[in-house]
Amino acid sequence: MDKLRAMTVFAEVARSASFRAAAEKLNLSATVASRLVVELEAHLGVTLLNRTTRRVGLTEAGLAYLSRAEAVLSEIERMDAAVGTEASVPSGKLRITSPPSVGAEIIAPLVIDFLGAHSQIDVELDFSERLVDLVEERFDAAIRSGELADSSLVAHRIVEMRYVLSATPSYLADHGLPEVPSDLSGHACIHWRGPSSDGTWTLFQGKKRATVPVRGRLLVNSHAAEREALLRGLGLAILPLISVHADLAAGRLVLVLPDWEARYGALSLVRPATAFLPYKLRLFIDFITEGLRRRVRRAEADAAPVLAQTVVN
Repeated sequence: MDKLRAMTVFAEVARSASFRAAAEKLNLSATVASRLVVELEAHLGVTLLNRTTRRVGLTEAGLAYLSRAEAVLSEIERMDAAVGTEASVPSGKLRITSPPSVGAEIIAPLVIDFLGAHSQIDVELDFSERLVDLVEERFDAAIRSGELADSSLVAHRIVEMRYVLSATPSYLADHGLPEVPSDLSGHACIHWRGPSSDGTWTLFQGKKRATVPVRGRLLVNSHAAEREALLRGLGLAILPLISVHADLAAGRLVLVLPDWEARYGALSLVRPATAFLPYKLRLFIDFITEGLRRRVRRAEADAAPVLAQTVVN
């Protein structure tokens, strides 16, 4: 028995005092409407309706059941209406977690723009270096950098970001310009601290690969902090191009070892695997993806003249 359907038919029969009228309103045959109410009565073990050749009336049990049935049906209608409203006017809270390395500088500005575009949505933004359990901790999604481990989560690849090695002209004037990757061992290097950091930097030149142990006075897990230290002449750093493109274009920073490439890093959004993707989360994914890709394109265009040059001693 479809209990909800039977309850709907019973309530409509009770309101109209007629199986035929209720059946017509619900687009059913009178026979089907009668059968559903009989099945409901058999399931409950009580008679809900008194039937005569002229009219249909509620029994005492039917009157008590009707009030509760109408409350249930009304609540279902409100639930359906709320979902319909969510589809047309997205609302509610999104809980998003991001590593601090990219969170404050790259993700947070886009989240603020997203809030400006969707006034009915709230966002709780958490910066954490640990691998958050999205299901256990009830997060809607996580921003993850680098290659993703196999998991039951659904991954949305957002963007590939180019990383560049740079320093201030004053730092290079005082300490000299590295000419080959091994020279980096003799320089102060502002190093990113994270789960996969091992105290080395790896650079690429075609098929060549150079991994160099580096040292420095500052170890951080924030690109914003790395950039600040870099601009203050504390050493060399490898940072996303979108973090330093304006500094390179303005001459505040200079590319180091431009014939060698630093890594490319992927940013992805992962979410629990669910049959239904909430509309507000789909909007967030699309907004973040387009926003980051637009920033990457702008950074590459701004830095193109610098990237095309070769730094000389």
